[in-house]
Amino acid sequence: MVPGRQAQSEVEIRTATGALVSRARGAPLGAVEADVLTWLLAQWVQAGCADDGAVHTTLYQLAAALYGDRRKGTEDRRAVASALLNLHMASITTTDYDTSGEAKPGRWVDVHLVKRIHYGEHLQALQDHQTVSAAELGALRGETLSVYIDDWLISRLQRDQVRAWLDWPVQRQLGAGIGKRLWLWLEPHPAFRELKGHPELEGAILQLTDQAYAELGANCRERRDNRKAIRRGIERIKEIDDRYAAIEFTASQDGTPDRLRVIRRRRTVAAQDDFAPAA
Repeated sequence: MVPGRQAQSEVEIRTATGALVSRARGAPLGAVEADVLTWLLAQWVQAGCADDGAVHTTLYQLAAALYGDRRKGTEDRRAVASALLNLHMASITTTDYDTSGEAKPGRWVDVHLVKRIHYGEHLQALQDHQTVSAAELGALRGETLSVYIDDWLISRLQRDQVRAWLDWPVQRQLGAGIGKRLWLWLEPHPAFRELKGHPELEGAILQLTDQAYAELGANCRERRDNRKAIRRGIERIKEIDDRYAAIEFTASQDGTPDRLRVIRRRRTVAAQDDFAPAA
């Protein structure tokens, strides 16, 4: 996913040449959905990678992991409940694959991120925006929530090159704002290539088109304000994620898109403990 400031009902990932990598539609996906999905995947890995993709948690635990202990408890839990439903309802178009997980060029498949969710009456009340009493809200702390990650996503996570970029602790430390959105945009970007003579590094030169600015939530009226936002995001990433050796922003002077030159250390397959979700 490439979440912007606001959740979008259609999200696309394309290569530098414009080729479609994946498309999400059918339900809005944004930063909250990205956080919920990453936390669920980290929890799944930490629990031993159940074959059926099951993650057993509570809505309280999930919301606390994302937002911490703050006064907007009910609002946070509603946001998480809505994000879970969106992850289930959204249809993802991606490259088709065979039984071994190998891609089949020229063919596509429509899948989901979460195949099913088992929950109780209190979560149902939140989803339906019903009034929930303090007693009922307290009961959410112990009400089991079982989320099942879709089979295609499980198979991809079991392949090292996809599983390796899962990094919930960094994502959580980035907090909210442009830094996190830019990081989420960069992490799975398909344009990165290994640097010649430096196999431990990978790099990419990315164009910040008007669509990219909009996806990142940097859509102020003045271009200079959008550029300031990107520069703030770059500084935030460099502060939190030391994998990024260099992020250079070049503002265009001739009407062409602005550019980012990015060099980062390639991820290695980490131990399962590295994927532990932060509370």
